[in-house]
Amino acid sequence: MNCLVKSLRVCLLSGGESRRMGRDKALLPHQKGGVWLTAMIEQLMPLGLPIVVVSRHQVHADVLAHQSDLKFVLEPPPWNGPLQALNFVLSSGSDGAWLVLPVDMPRLTTVVFQQLIDAWRRHPNKVAVAHDGERLQPLLAIIPSGSPFRTSLSEQLSRGCYRWLDWLDRVPYESVVLPSGCLLNANQPKDLSALSE
Repeated sequence: MNCLVKSLRVCLLSGGESRRMGRDKALLPHQKGGVWLTAMIEQLMPLGLPIVVVSRHQVHADVLAHQSDLKFVLEPPPWNGPLQALNFVLSSGSDGAWLVLPVDMPRLTTVVFQQLIDAWRRHPNKVAVAHDGERLQPLLAIIPSGSPFRTSLSEQLSRGCYRWLDWLDRVPYESVVLPSGCLLNANQPKDLSALSE
């Protein structure tokens, strides 16, 4: 078995400002109970992988204080979006690969995560990026932490470019088509109605 497969871990990105939503998306009530942050953790736990939650919000750590089986990392400034947060994780010195996902896709399930993992295992030296059938959903991906992934990311950020798709264009990746209904995210209040349908 490839060593990258053995050391797969999860990075849940939960540090956004939620400006368009007008309130913290991670703490929105989830229709299955809890809030988006805790509901996502519940879907990740059956994978049996180490979980790291990265956020700039101390309140998220407080919500997860009872979860002894995950690690919470307070993201240091500068806060320039999810690509900066990813760089913080990849620069932690850990080898292997990361299943990276955002907290604002509340329909994601254990089954969908496993489908992405299974696809990545066939080509573990590439980024496996979720695709909804129409376009890439780059915030849901499995990303190796070594070269050229870490180095190209650092170089891009040093130029002040924070677009995730620009970085993907510089590294080997493959798209993985996943159920589009599970990839819905909500960035503003009007999007919440689509999630409840």
